[in-house]
Amino acid sequence: MTQQATRTALPPPNGSGNRSGTVFFGAMLTVVLLGVLFPWFPGGLTFNVGTMVERDILAPRAVDYESLVLTAQLRDERAGEVPDQPVLDTDIRDDQLTELDNIIAEIDAIRGDVGLSASARETALRAIPGSQISQRAATTIVAAEPAEWRALADEARNALGRTLAGAIAEGDVDAARAKAAGLLSALLSADEVIALRELVDPLIVPTLTIDQERTESLRDEARANTQPIHQDFVRGEIVVEAGTMLSEADVEALDELGLRRIGIDTRQIAASGLIALLSGVAMAGYLMVVRPPAVRGARRVILFGLLLVVPVAAAKFVLPMVSPDLDRHFLAHALPLAAGPIAAAVLLDVTSAILLAAVLGAIVAFSSTYLPGLDAGAAAAQLETARLTLGTIAGSLAGVFVASRADRLQRFLAAGFAAAAASLLAILPFWLIDVDAGLIDLIWIAGAVMASGLLVALIGVGAFVLLSRPFGIITRVELMELAQLSQPLLRRLQDEAPGTFQHSILVGNLAERAADRIGADPLLARVGAYYHDIGKLASPSFFIENIGSEESPHEGLDPLQSTRVILQHVSGGVEIGRRAGLPEVLIQFIQQHHGTRLVAFFYRRASEVNADIDPELFRYAGPKPQSREAVLVMLADSCEAATRASSDRSTERIRQIVTDTFRERMDEEEFDESPISLRDLGVVREAYISTLTAVFHPRVEYPEPTVRELEARGRSASDDEDDGGDEQLTAAAVADEAEVIQIDPPAPRRNSVPEPPPESGASDRELNEDDS
Repeated sequence: MTQQATRTALPPPNGSGNRSGTVFFGAMLTVVLLGVLFPWFPGGLTFNVGTMVERDILAPRAVDYESLVLTAQLRDERAGEVPDQPVLDTDIRDDQLTELDNIIAEIDAIRGDVGLSASARETALRAIPGSQISQRAATTIVAAEPAEWRALADEARNALGRTLAGAIAEGDVDAARAKAAGLLSALLSADEVIALRELVDPLIVPTLTIDQERTESLRDEARANTQPIHQDFVRGEIVVEAGTMLSEADVEALDELGLRRIGIDTRQIAASGLIALLSGVAMAGYLMVVRPPAVRGARRVILFGLLLVVPVAAAKFVLPMVSPDLDRHFLAHALPLAAGPIAAAVLLDVTSAILLAAVLGAIVAFSSTYLPGLDAGAAAAQLETARLTLGTIAGSLAGVFVASRADRLQRFLAAGFAAAAASLLAILPFWLIDVDAGLIDLIWIAGAVMASGLLVALIGVGAFVLLSRPFGIITRVELMELAQLSQPLLRRLQDEAPGTFQHSILVGNLAERAADRIGADPLLARVGAYYHDIGKLASPSFFIENIGSEESPHEGLDPLQSTRVILQHVSGGVEIGRRAGLPEVLIQFIQQHHGTRLVAFFYRRASEVNADIDPELFRYAGPKPQSREAVLVMLADSCEAATRASSDRSTERIRQIVTDTFRERMDEEEFDESPISLRDLGVVREAYISTLTAVFHPRVEYPEPTVRELEARGRSASDDEDDGGDEQLTAAAVADEAEVIQIDPPAPRRNSVPEPPPESGASDRELNEDDS
């Protein structure tokens, strides 16, 4: 069963409105593409501090820059070499002497407490906060006489004051305590020395503090005296080796090389806008200049744009997840990007599909060059972009050329495999020049393109089935089903209007042959002809082909009433067709097969009674034929009816009838809104003359059967006369032999133009027989 789409639509008028609509389409497509290409990427490779690099990152270009990171690190090292700057703090001596006086005052209070025993005093001394008095020292202090204790206290103050008067660093505390012990009087006993050291040693602390202001000043001076570090890379130089964890300096280098993009880059936005604008201009310019018949009408134009936007969006959002190809799995080539152009070839036409393939390839090339991290591989990234671009274009074109003739589901599979094979062939040259190429790559590449081919075939079939009806495209499958004579409407025509049915079949044969001759759609023309007169089912007896020998019902009606019945077969046919679910493209044949012509037979009869009668009352509502196929059905309808109505069906007479019919329709300007050309009309005229001559050809009269033939059948001449005579036997002989002897019609002139009507043209009655 065939599976190709029929691409016939109503062409819009070639006026300023159409140009405005095309410009609007281009503008909207530009906006949508800009939104899709906006430099924001989901997933993808990112370079941050701590990221492990799996392959060498090469410099895509030469660069020389001052490394702020390395310079800051070196300056911090130089500043760290500057030691802290100490300064003597005299307040420390005073604070520690005050603390000693407080301790001595508490000792005096305990010593002077007569209510405490000696042991209680010793215990109280050891509990004085800030002191480290042992039992031995406490016993010595309690036992000392008041004069002795005052002398000991003075010794402690003197030793502590003199010791803290000097500079004591953090590491010199022990030496300072030893110095303080040397300052004690030599006349003191060992117990007294121990007691005084236990009082003084805890209070000896460093007297030097860090001068933060001076220290920072010296360190800042060291930083300022350190020269900045410059980094430079030449094109192709390794910036980061494989297996390295990125440092701040590495990330800085990637930033300088443009390999790590953070935030929104206005240059990228501008570049995306230019690519979107060029694509929109290319698509709109194609529609405005070429005016392809398959992309006429709002729905078709929207489909044309969608078949570009959807693959571009798929590439934009999937490529960051599979590129750069660090593992060399070539998964980017599994994307079914060729599905868009292939669907365009089937649903629209080949030229539109080729344009889509070219624009899609250009956008994919642009997208692949500004993916985050893709250019980190330098030559490898360039090869990856080239592979993806050429693979997309080659696969799309191969699929388009195969799918353009798709008449079966298998052709979609063939188109998918053709796209895969072409992509593989386009990728191989770049694999051969890849220094990292290995045989295992071929397995990955073949697997990726085969997956892409299968996805392309599936998506192509899905788009073909799902998008055809919503966008006003009828598939060849539907047409072939509707062409079956067992269809309910055609069965009704056979039963209720047999004459109309036979007329429609012959009109279909005429239109199909002519469509094939001029490159129109033969199947659409034939099926459209089958259904063009279904409106006659409402009142079949009012049309002469269904009356036979009976009296015409028009005899009892005035011309205007008869005209209303005749006109009703168009509007009623539209209603019947839509109620039966006929595709809109077939409804157009019903509406257009009479165009805006007059029902001339009844108009002329009415004019005989009232010469001033309004001719618009007798005119079909139209519209005029909008496609070549509709023109073919209009002409075939009139030519067949006029020829059948003529008593003279010689070749010359048929030629005259057909020529007059063509001339009359041209004079009536019925073809002004269709894309048919004068050359096409000339070819069609010759095809109709040839076909009608063959249909109404004369036959050779058979001679009577011989006596031997009759005897061989067990009959005699007298029996033959009794059973019905020579005519029945002659007819039987014709049927038995299954031969048709006819006069050959003249060969058609394929490239001729319609001839001017001869002086003795077909009668009005003949030319308008299809009206009544």
